[in-house]
Formats: sequence, structure tokens, C-alpha cells
Amino acid sequence: MNVCALLGGPHKKGNTATLLEKVLDGARSVGHTTVRFTVDEMDIRPCKGCMGCKSPKAKGCVQKDDMGQIYEALQSADVLILASPMYWFNMAAPLKSVVDRFFALPFNAGIESSAFAGKRLLFVMTSGQPAEHDGREGLELILKKMCSFTGMTWLGMVTTGTGQTPLSEQPETLSAAFNAGAAL
Repeated sequence: MNVCALLGGPHKKGNTATLLEKVLDGARSVGHTTVRFTVDEMDIRPCKGCMGCKSPKAKGCVQKDDMGQIYEALQSADVLILASPMYWFNMAAPLKSVVDRFFALPFNAGIESSAFAGKRLLFVMTSGQPAEHDGREGLELILKKMCSFTGMTWLGMVTTGTGQTPLSEQPETLSAAFNAGAAL
């Protein structure tokens, strides 16, 4: 199985990167192939809403930037993992730009050419707030709607609200993340 992971947080060794790496370790432990992109380090511009990607002769997004690497990886991915810290009740802006650029792909559920049909989506999220205050419910609703619309299967969320406790001191959370990856 091919797993494509998109890290949206800016900290290469931060909590979100650590939690995502545990999920990927779990996936690799059962023989899955993984590829990870740190989107904050890539040249990915936001969607311009120009609709150039929807013209009859279009072959994807008209912007030529690093998003092409992600489009290519998505083609062979069975599982897509989006990973982000919670920033003001949403995913971080670099990852949101990537998700917005999915618009350039054929995406409607039920059409044979959907770029997402049959794929599965897992969301990895960290927050500095306790779970009851981190706002994950709203983002989860949006991601479930995205899955329903595109024909993906929602696998759920691997989350932690670290609060005052560093992720490195939460072995149960790290173990759960590894297990989630192994169960893909």
C-alpha cells in the first residue's frame, strides 16, 4: 500500500511532525511504502480561483510550482494523510493551500475519473489546547464532507491536545499513533 503524507506545520521537529512520523513508522512496520512532503518548505502558491484547470483543454492546475510533486504522488497513493497543528480552528495555511489546489483534479464522487475515489484519508492534528477546547469537531466535519464529496473513505483523526505536557512525555499518544499507522 502507498501512503502519501502532507505535513502542514512549519516545525520540522515539532509535535505535529513527531506525531506524523509515528504514524508513518507504524505504516512502514507492516510493509507500506510512505512518502512525506513538508509543504511549508515547498513553493506552493494558493489557488487563484481562475478556473483554468476546468477548461476543456486543461491538464491540471495552470500554476507551475511544487504542487506538481504532490499531484504525482497522489496518483499512486492508496492513503492520504494530512497532518497539521490546529491554527485558529483550522489546519495551518500551507496545508490549506494544498487542499484548495486539489480543486484542479477531477474530484466528484461517483465519476470514474475522480482522482480521490477509493483512497482513504487520515488526519493527524496537534493542538496546544486540551481536547475540549481545540476545535477539532469543526475541522473533522469539513474533512468528512470532503471525503463524501470526493469518494474517499474517512479513517478518522489521530490527535492530541498537548496542553502543558510535551508530546515526548505522552507515550500512550505516540503508541496510538504508531498503531494507527500499522492499521492502515
